[in-house]
Amino acid sequence: MIWQFIIRKKTQGYLQLLELINKEQYTITEMAKQLKVSIRTAMRYSDELQQKGYVIKGKPWRINRQHHPNFLELHRKVLTEDPRFKLFKQFLWQQTSADTDYTKMRELNRQLIHLNLWVNRRAGRLLGDPGIILLLQLRYLRDFYYFEEGEVYQQIEQYYKEQPTPSVNQVLYPDKVLISRFIEKFDLQGNLTEFFFFDHLRYHFQSFTEFYHCHQQYQTDLYQEVRKASRIIEETIALEGELLRSTFNVKLFDLFFGLSQGLPILLFNLKWKQGPVPSSYDHLSREVKRQIPMLRNCQNEGLALALKIIVVASHQVALKTTPTLDSSLLIQERYQTVLLSD
Repeated sequence: MIWQFIIRKKTQGYLQLLELINKEQYTITEMAKQLKVSIRTAMRYSDELQQKGYVIKGKPWRINRQHHPNFLELHRKVLTEDPRFKLFKQFLWQQTSADTDYTKMRELNRQLIHLNLWVNRRAGRLLGDPGIILLLQLRYLRDFYYFEEGEVYQQIEQYYKEQPTPSVNQVLYPDKVLISRFIEKFDLQGNLTEFFFFDHLRYHFQSFTEFYHCHQQYQTDLYQEVRKASRIIEETIALEGELLRSTFNVKLFDLFFGLSQGLPILLFNLKWKQGPVPSSYDHLSREVKRQIPMLRNCQNEGLALALKIIVVASHQVALKTTPTLDSSLLIQERYQTVLLSD
């Protein structure tokens, strides 16, 4: 989930600890080492989770499966219990009260500023780019409710019935065929269909690939920028095979498409598991930014992480779908180079 950047550090520690216990059976010392915290901190988090009935103490510690058989549900429960996340939810859906604490609002704003958003007690809602707010609302309904995809769009259409709707850069949609097919499939009628289509693409890689090929067919400015960036990157990182190269280009297009919609690069990176970024990606990021004007407002650290994510994810896809042992071994060899390069 993308929501962990909002919650308190303690809740982040809870979730990291639960993920460790869910995957393996660890002792406190081992968990402290994995989380890079003191043994005392790991013990405190574990004891607090035990008091809540989420884990069972022992050697090793275990998830309390009797009361929490579904780990994803447990993850959601811990996240939604976080006070800062509860406050965020109130502003996201305009459900705030007049006595909202200013200190808590300031703490929330320190996190939201990374998305170019902020909250205001007088307004009683999130302020900033309406498109980003709409996409967060869509993501919230997907992550915390058991709606079918069409039901998510119906809920948002109803919510915005009496509210102004954000505008869309029509240049990013060169052909209406894919959108028309999408509208027909979900029986949509409102002014938010392009945003819904944008959201839909994020969850259906095949549809996004079709959208990429549409831009390729029309040789749009966005496609040309992606190809230019791809050529720069391939001067540093070898992409062996058509499958790997094609997957990489589509995922790079995903990044560029989001940035063209005004989305902060943080939203792209939050979808993936974070990790250290080799210095080679830092140098590559600076070179890509130098040659691609639309990337110049991106923070270098964020762009370096995004490029690493795209390269690693593309290698993982290629490894899973490669048809022969020889080609698989070649991709794996390149993949290890990608991971270890510095």
